[in-house]
Parts: sequence; structure tokens; C-alpha cells
Amino acid sequence: MGVGEMKKRFDDLPYSAFSAFSEMTVVCPRCGKAGTVRLDRERSRAVFRCGSCFFQNETTTGDHFAQVTGRCAATGRRFRVFVPKEKVRGPKKRVRCPLCGEWTVGEVTPEKPQAPVYREVSKARDPYFGYPLYFQGEFRGRTVWALNREHLQYLIDYLSADLRAVPAGFRERTGTMRSQADRLPAFLKSAKNREGIVKLLARLQAK
Repeated sequence: MGVGEMKKRFDDLPYSAFSAFSEMTVVCPRCGKAGTVRLDRERSRAVFRCGSCFFQNETTTGDHFAQVTGRCAATGRRFRVFVPKEKVRGPKKRVRCPLCGEWTVGEVTPEKPQAPVYREVSKARDPYFGYPLYFQGEFRGRTVWALNREHLQYLIDYLSADLRAVPAGFRERTGTMRSQADRLPAFLKSAKNREGIVKLLARLQAK
């Protein structure tokens, strides 16, 4: 950087700005284009809609629902759905596959529905239907992903900055000093990886 050049500063966002409960852009299982998964927390439901082929899907989630997992007999792919606990009578449950809509038998698991949410997002897929995140790619054997276009832009701005900080009054406004960057894995923030990851994110942005 030459003498007199301004360093690019980035003021970080609150820890909750992008999370496992944010709107997610995913790959539509019908047409392969971008669709959206939204969580309606008041109704304990997750809704998927594709703006290209207009395929829609909906599933339940919440503590009063049981989790059913299995492998679809038609597609061979694993799935997860949530059903009201009062409709579960044993260790297995016949449900519709969220990927293709065919009926198949899955196993009822004792794990609370909230438990797999963060784990599934870290695998670059939404936690309610198991659809792959639309914005994802590989960098040195690691998966780099963004939840949606806004999250993608955040990652580009954060990694491209010369100075990264939290703005004045951050703790007073958010109640914590934890910022969105605290959610990022170490390999993503590593100085040696930033330039290559930004290039990857820029390619994803062009999708």
C-alpha cells in the first residue's frame, strides 16, 4: 500500500445478523435453480419456494415436533422432516420425502429438532429440508458457503478490508462484544487464505 493510501475499514455486524435462522438461498430439488427457505418461528414451520419452477414445500419444526430421518427409496438421498409428536406411535414413521414428495418410511429420532440446526448449516445445507446452499464452493478442500446474497456480500466486505473493527457503542446497542465475525471459522479468516476466498466468493456472487 502506497504512502497516503486510505486503508479500507470494515465495521462488523452484530452476532445475530446472519445465523442458522436466517433466510437461506438453496438449490431447488426440482429444477436446480435458486430457491428460498424461510423459517416461520411463530408457526413452527419452515417454507421453501422456488421462483423458477414454483415448486413449494413446507415442514414443521419446534420442540413439540418429532424428527424423522431416513433414505428416500425413490432418490436414494437422505432426508429429514418434522412431524407432530402426537402422530408418532413408534420408532418408525411413514412420511413424504421433502426432496421428491414420494412416501417413504423413516426413523423417529430422540434428538431435539433444534440440535441439528447448526450442524446441518455448517455442512452447507439447510437444516429443515436438507437442500444444499446455493452459494457454496470449495477452497483447498474446505467448503466455503453463504446463507444468501446479503451474507455473501458481508463475507466479501469483511475479508477484503484492511481494518476490521466493531463500531463505537457496539456493546451498548447489542448487549455483547461478540460480532458476526465470531461465527466465522479460522481458516476463512486466515490472512493467507483471504485473497483466494474472496475470488471464490466473487464467482459465487455472479451466479
